[in-house]
Amino acid sequence: MAGTTGSQGAAGSNGRYKSETEFEIEGRWREKLLEGASAEDFQRAYDELHAEFLQRQDGEGEIYAEVNPRSSVDDRIRAVVLASIRPGSRVLEVGTGDGETAYLLAQQGNHVLSTDVSLLALEKARARWGGQDGLDLRYVFGDARALEAPDASYDYVVSENLVEHISLADMRRHLAEAQRVLKPGGCYLLYTPSRLWSGRVSAGFHLHNYTLGELSRLLREYGFCVAWVEPRILHRLGKLWHIRGAGLWLACAWEALLGLLRVHAWPASLKARIIPSIMVCAQKPD
Repeated sequence: MAGTTGSQGAAGSNGRYKSETEFEIEGRWREKLLEGASAEDFQRAYDELHAEFLQRQDGEGEIYAEVNPRSSVDDRIRAVVLASIRPGSRVLEVGTGDGETAYLLAQQGNHVLSTDVSLLALEKARARWGGQDGLDLRYVFGDARALEAPDASYDYVVSENLVEHISLADMRRHLAEAQRVLKPGGCYLLYTPSRLWSGRVSAGFHLHNYTLGELSRLLREYGFCVAWVEPRILHRLGKLWHIRGAGLWLACAWEALLGLLRVHAWPASLKARIIPSIMVCAQKPD
């Protein structure tokens, strides 16, 4: 999030700095987005927020980068996604963000469609990553709750830091759509921050946060098989390794214990080592 050391803001729940303007935008839109907003409502809300990001980023340069450094978590998530997708696959990314994940997937030889509700985010992604010869890559407007794609048309659906930005009711619509557009045997790779970091609902546009156990149960409700989760601590050691089967059950049991201990109030450095990462591969049955 945006901000400087001299502005009248505060640190957000994810540790990044937020300006007063960001808090005002989030507070003004939050209830509307929770109550069943239209795609146009989401577009206006996120364009307003992105405009604030871009204005502060452009105006503050090195100060902005110092207060809001690139997240190592983002790099880790992206590395897992890139290593998990077979080259030559059809990939639908829901939530373009900065556009880099879609670009790197296209560089691997995949056929990539990246969607977002923010026209400003899409414009910035196209300007930076789009239009390169030899890449099958498009950035287009899209609503996570109503994916404009034929049934069984993608090998993978990917989302990073998306599902916490929609309500639980909208999440159910999104999972039904992800299930619909995936081919049999296709996978949904998703990352979302754990609810144990900051309580059930964080400030601003985080409308619903999950634990690994809660998300796993919801995915199974919509016909997915949770194939694996990626453990944070092993990736920190430079290894790509997945927890499967009984290991997944143990991770959820450990998480439940941490919830009882109210670990979300503990220091971030400790939480980063002990809270199970919610980087999930959910597979549609053949």
